[in-house]
Amino acid sequence: MKLIDHWFWSPFAEHRGIYYRVFLAATLVNFMSVGSSIFIMVVYDRVVPNSAYESLYALTMGMVIIIVFDYILKMLRAYFIDYAGEFVDKKVGNSIFDRLLQAPAVVVAGPVGATANTFKEFDQVRDFFTSATLSLLVDLPFIFLFIFVIYLISGPLAFIPLTAVPIVLLIGIAIQPFLSRVSSEIGGHNQEKQSILVETISGIESVKVLGGGNLVKERWKDAATQHSSSSRLSRSLGAIAVNAAQSAQQVCLVGIVFYGVFLVGEGTVSMGAMVAAVLLSSRTLAPLGQIANLFGRFNNARTAYKRLSLFMDETQSAADAQNSKTVIRRPTLGDLEFRSVNFRYPDQEVDTLTNLNLSIKKGEKVAILGRNGSGKTTVIKLSSGLFGSTDGLITFDGVDTKQIHNDDLSRSIGMVLQDVQLFSGSVLENIIMGREGITQEDVIEAAKISGLDEFLGKMPGGYDLVLQDKGKGLSGGQRQAIAITRALVHKPSHYILDEPTSAMDMNSELQFIENFKEMYADSTLIVVSHRMPLVNLVDRIIVMNDGKVVEDGPKDEILARLQPTT
Repeated sequence: MKLIDHWFWSPFAEHRGIYYRVFLAATLVNFMSVGSSIFIMVVYDRVVPNSAYESLYALTMGMVIIIVFDYILKMLRAYFIDYAGEFVDKKVGNSIFDRLLQAPAVVVAGPVGATANTFKEFDQVRDFFTSATLSLLVDLPFIFLFIFVIYLISGPLAFIPLTAVPIVLLIGIAIQPFLSRVSSEIGGHNQEKQSILVETISGIESVKVLGGGNLVKERWKDAATQHSSSSRLSRSLGAIAVNAAQSAQQVCLVGIVFYGVFLVGEGTVSMGAMVAAVLLSSRTLAPLGQIANLFGRFNNARTAYKRLSLFMDETQSAADAQNSKTVIRRPTLGDLEFRSVNFRYPDQEVDTLTNLNLSIKKGEKVAILGRNGSGKTTVIKLSSGLFGSTDGLITFDGVDTKQIHNDDLSRSIGMVLQDVQLFSGSVLENIIMGREGITQEDVIEAAKISGLDEFLGKMPGGYDLVLQDKGKGLSGGQRQAIAITRALVHKPSHYILDEPTSAMDMNSELQFIENFKEMYADSTLIVVSHRMPLVNLVDRIIVMNDGKVVEDGPKDEILARLQPTT
């Protein structure tokens, strides 16, 4: 894949000019760092012996100017890094989120906590390339600049830091494989902790009611213990490199002073040059003191990048299919047909649907019945384009659903799933869901049919009632009323309802059915339900078992055959 087209690297390539400026600023900063050492050397060797105070004033003024410029350049370097980081954050973050929305639901149907943690890991990758770590990476090559300057002013003394640098680097490189392995373990343990935490919070009521605190507590303790142990080992390994760099600094200091005294005595090196060499040596080895932090960040970033890349690769096929397919605009949908459709969820070894063939004509009213796990819910999700089939063909009027524009599918299908998902925001926002062309009158009309209008009429906020924590505090029936309103508001040609009234009381259900009859008269209706009032809405019944159609015919005939014999 070309760099410019890569989901992560293309923003860096696009803004490479910013990083050129970072490198230029870092170069100037490091060159100016030499100035203070040269200043001290000149003061020791020229000013002090000759009491040249006028020169001292001039040199000091020059150093003040250098310090001011050094400060400005460091601020510019930080600004460039932060600016690039902001751009990468927006560009790559949006790219990852877009890929999530494009991916088939089955690809991201794993544990919510694990998926959320995968996105969180992007922060580690971004921070490595757009934080102080980048400054450290840029500063590392200038180690040899300082060694060269030490050689120019003090000759043999340069060999002391020159010997120390590769030793510290080798120690850092030697522990790198261990840090890499431990970092991968930490990422896995952290993902497990995140998954347990999200599951516990979302199901806290069930945990308390069922007395499941001991179960989730033990799972959390195991994950936390493993994470803590791996983190401790990572810190211990990092301490090896940190302590090695600090010890190397002290050894260099002592070595330069010790050897420098003899050179000063021989007249080979001046006193000022020896002092300057000591200061430059400290500056030379300073970045190495952060080498453990660098390696640690690098391993964390690499592990996070691998996890993100895996997610992006898993969703790439869906994105490629979306971009490469011949998109056909279908303002309205007609006949629905399944042709030899097989479907299997990624985490299962057995097909949920096996060689499924069925057709539903435009305007038909059909109920799909069957035991739990028979495949009926999978059928309606496939009908809406939510999942793609493993093989076979799903069409509307002979057109593959994969070729129909997603906007046309969502506009023509009003779908209510059994598990109602609400979002933070107002009731009105949860109904409209950002779709264009829906008026206030459309919302009120749909809400009257679902019974939501009556409920909201008793609330102080009405349609502006703000929902918190995915609609916490609402009853199951009220949540379903919002979901039904959401499906009805854009007046689709096809209604797909999966147990839409299971949480409603009988009066609310019957009222909804009575109101709904007028709306769906000319529309296609597909219902999954075991409740007879909803089944009475249809003319045809399809019975499924083990992913296959076992009964299909007029409602009265099928119901008669399903009645137990006495």
